[in-house]
Amino acid sequence: MAKWGEGDPRWIVDTRSDGKNVNGWHWTEMDFSQWTKEKMKAEFEGFTIDTPTVWAKLTDVTTSGEVSINTRKKKVILFYELNVSMKWDGTLKLQNVKGNGKVEMPYISEENDDDDFEVKVSVEGDSRDLDTLKQEVRAVVIKTTKEKIPKILKELRIVAEEKTNFEVKANQTKTNDKPSSETTSPVPDVKSMESKLPPIEFKAPVADKSKPRLISITQKEKFVCTPRDLFECFVDPNRVKAFAGGDATMSGEKGGKFKLFGGSVTGENLTVEYPTKLVQKWRFSSWPEDLYSTVTITLEEKDGKTILSLNHEGIPEDDKEKTDIGWQNNFWLRIKGIFGYGPLK
Repeated sequence: MAKWGEGDPRWIVDTRSDGKNVNGWHWTEMDFSQWTKEKMKAEFEGFTIDTPTVWAKLTDVTTSGEVSINTRKKKVILFYELNVSMKWDGTLKLQNVKGNGKVEMPYISEENDDDDFEVKVSVEGDSRDLDTLKQEVRAVVIKTTKEKIPKILKELRIVAEEKTNFEVKANQTKTNDKPSSETTSPVPDVKSMESKLPPIEFKAPVADKSKPRLISITQKEKFVCTPRDLFECFVDPNRVKAFAGGDATMSGEKGGKFKLFGGSVTGENLTVEYPTKLVQKWRFSSWPEDLYSTVTITLEEKDGKTILSLNHEGIPEDDKEKTDIGWQNNFWLRIKGIFGYGPLK
């Protein structure tokens, strides 16, 4: 592991005269949303259904969402969250009943298997014949989408490898064993990353002396790393200093105290279950001295990535928006940017 302040030279790519990303170590990102939208349209626009009982045609194919091809440590990491919708017009042949409706696939994501997505088929109108028409169309549409979309995603991975000359990142192995210091990922050179991130703005709100109404917030965030590596970002002093400022202090043990963002946030670790759960007593410096909120962070490994769930209880209602945005901008975004654990949105 590099010593604190020295950084890991593999991260320092922007200071090279040739500007090269040495050994593909540094995080890169390419937007492939348009490529994916065009593929979806090419596969489904004008597709016809023709069976002994029904004829139908798919039109107005629309795809929204994001697709990015990212590289880090000579591996390709795909992110995609897509919503695909289209219209259909059809005829129930024997009854000569005509109808139209929509097909929606509201969530296609790399978090799931390629064929694990919902297909909704609706019809305009309400009659037994129209419902029969919808069911006939639905049966063929589900079979077709479950065949075509996995092929599109497979082609996306092939294109990703061709564009980067790296392999698509394989699923990582889940582990609950706390690693030795030799197996922990190195702390990067913070100064080389700071220019790419927004400044820390986790300042305590103005104190309100009246008794506040308390509320809770919840968030979910996805990181490209193991739970072990992400957990270290919350309990390892050097890693905490890397994203929360050099004057931050942290004790990673149960009962350990911490101070973040120039003292704007202070607290104590109540539960430390390495590497899946962290519970903290947490407060802004401007709050009344006896007012503490409770932060619960849980980590779950899924398909080679880590899903972080945050539950922050006991927040004064007036501070809800600032606290909500603060977690996004000053924790998740900075951790991703400094340690390379995900794209910066």
